[in-house]
Amino acid sequence: MAYDIRRLTFFVNICERRSLTAAASLSSVTQPVLSYHIAELEKAVGEPLLYRRSDGVEPTEAGLVLLGHAKAILSAVNTAEIAMRERRDQPGGVVSVGLLASIAPLVAPRVLHECKTRFPQIQLRISEGTSLQMRAGVDDNLFDLAVNLRERGDKASRSLLFEDLYLFARRGLIDIRKETVTLAEALQHKLLLPPKGHVVRALLEDAARKAALTIRIEAEIEGLATLKSLVAESIGPAILGYGAIKVEYESGAFVAAKIVRPNVQREFILDEAVKKSYPKAVEEIKLIVIRAIQGLTK
Repeated sequence: MAYDIRRLTFFVNICERRSLTAAASLSSVTQPVLSYHIAELEKAVGEPLLYRRSDGVEPTEAGLVLLGHAKAILSAVNTAEIAMRERRDQPGGVVSVGLLASIAPLVAPRVLHECKTRFPQIQLRISEGTSLQMRAGVDDNLFDLAVNLRERGDKASRSLLFEDLYLFARRGLIDIRKETVTLAEALQHKLLLPPKGHVVRALLEDAARKAALTIRIEAEIEGLATLKSLVAESIGPAILGYGAIKVEYESGAFVAAKIVRPNVQREFILDEAVKKSYPKAVEEIKLIVIRAIQGLTK
């Protein structure tokens, strides 16, 4: 092909150096090779491209026209190479992340902001739901990554954070003056709790059984938003992880105390789908998610 990139590069080097010898050195080829390629270009153009003089060479009128186009072509190729190199270095694609409803409002903004800032070519798809939905989403490859709670006997997933459980209530409903309460003190209250099978409920039942304590239940509530709304209406106190009440606690809407003696903690884990459409992008988002989860601690 007459106008290939290598040949146009040789031509530009000759015109800029005004010397076949200098251009040959710059191009890392011999002068006969340069002369051959210029002859092929002149054959394609149909007229001379260079004046040969005793002190060097310079482009003819046709050569000047071709020189302008050649420089534009080489500049465009260089731009394309840079863009493709940046694309290789900058991961892209769609990454699906599942987050527990209790922490999604806190974690999602952090993840989206960092992703948008650092990896603009990655498109995030964030969903929230229950632990069962998180697990099913990973198993069915609906989520590339899912933040969940560790259940009894589950050892395969990556541990992210141990989060303390807190007794909390609307300000003025119960007397919470200290930063901590014992489990026995917390269980003196009739509580709004998630139903049996929920990880937080299971953790409390295990801790109560080991301490020979009884859990008194005001009502079983399925759904975080409903549970917190009932607490806000002073229906009763409740127990959840700190991340689930962080906004209300910091705003002063709820008072809260960490449960101690014994500490009761829920463990956040990261599950990953086996099949990933954009592995490099998923790896970068995984690191962002891990940092966001670890930022939930009080």
